[in-house]
Amino acid sequence: LVRFAAASPVGLLACAQPEVAPRTPLSSPCEPHRLGKVDIRGAEDADVRHALAPLAVLDGTLDNPLRAERVARLSTEALRTIGYPRAQIVLDRGAGCGVELRARVTLGPKFRIAKIQFVTDDKFPAKRRLALIEDALGTVNTVGGVYVADRLDAALAELQKRYRDAGWARAEIATFEADYDDTRGEVSLTIPIKSGQKFKIGRIRAINARGVAGELFDALGIEEGQPYDKASLTAGLSRARRRIDHHIRMRAVISDET
Repeated sequence: LVRFAAASPVGLLACAQPEVAPRTPLSSPCEPHRLGKVDIRGAEDADVRHALAPLAVLDGTLDNPLRAERVARLSTEALRTIGYPRAQIVLDRGAGCGVELRARVTLGPKFRIAKIQFVTDDKFPAKRRLALIEDALGTVNTVGGVYVADRLDAALAELQKRYRDAGWARAEIATFEADYDDTRGEVSLTIPIKSGQKFKIGRIRAINARGVAGELFDALGIEEGQPYDKASLTAGLSRARRRIDHHIRMRAVISDET
């Protein structure tokens, strides 16, 4: 408390207060460089809205056209994984409270896989083929599930590798065909496989294995003439490394000689 004396009989009282810094004005809710609204049209079902959630959360963020296009591509892929292989999302912008982002969604028909046919007469286990191409816990690229082309491409590359590891050393999986039935909402897949000849183990040679060749062959557990199987060879090689105190490497060479 500060007391001031004056010549007149009237006294003055004043209270000392800390100096208050000037307040920064709040930014306007309608900033020209922000997305004031994200308007999504064409998404009615819950599963579709869930696939488009990454677009919805752009509301209120800084406007970044490249990011918006990237999120739209991801959302399109999400729609395709729930059965809309022809889904498309078109973005445009308009003026409003800030920038208004408009997303127009065209789903197209919804499809389920009716049939998967492997065109081959080899002895690779049929159930194993199907198991190797299915994805997402049996909901993608399986009969009754959703067809997703890029995931099937990756799965078929792995299936070709498994063929070669199982003895079909020159196996090739050709381009598959997807036949759509728009009326029934079904797609049938035809996958040609050129498996070729299945190879056997012809000759086994141990190089720089003086004194341990017999023990090495016994540990490997393989014999000339038996079908080639990479998994069995890998297991035998691991067993041999545990038993024999040597650095062991193995190389398989394909030969058409019988």
